[in-house]
Amino acid sequence: MADRITQLQEEANLLASYMCDSIGILQNTGSDPKKGKSDIALFSKLICDTCSNINLLIDSLPTEDVAVSNQYERLVALLKENEEADEELLRTKKLAERQLELIKEASSHITCTQLKIRTALFF
Repeated sequence: MADRITQLQEEANLLASYMCDSIGILQNTGSDPKKGKSDIALFSKLICDTCSNINLLIDSLPTEDVAVSNQYERLVALLKENEEADEELLRTKKLAERQLELIKEASSHITCTQLKIRTALFF
């Protein structure tokens, strides 16, 4: 949840920046709105997109009525997923280490064979 709140804060800061920049654009265009039309369109789109992102982040925040038992169940499920992923990672690591050993053995065998061939060619 802290991640979402951080993202929400970043989006709010971005929105504030776009708003300030757009006010500057409006002040610079003065009485001729055609002069900054492309900038106005760009900032309008940026502000709308940022507002949409903020709405999505707000909707993803947990509601107040989420029970502690639901949070606990979710935490237990996440811990189980983490343990399963850890086990899978260890299996993958062991497999990779075994394959590395096989590659080293094959490389050593190839090197020995090349040396024998070179030795046989020169003597």
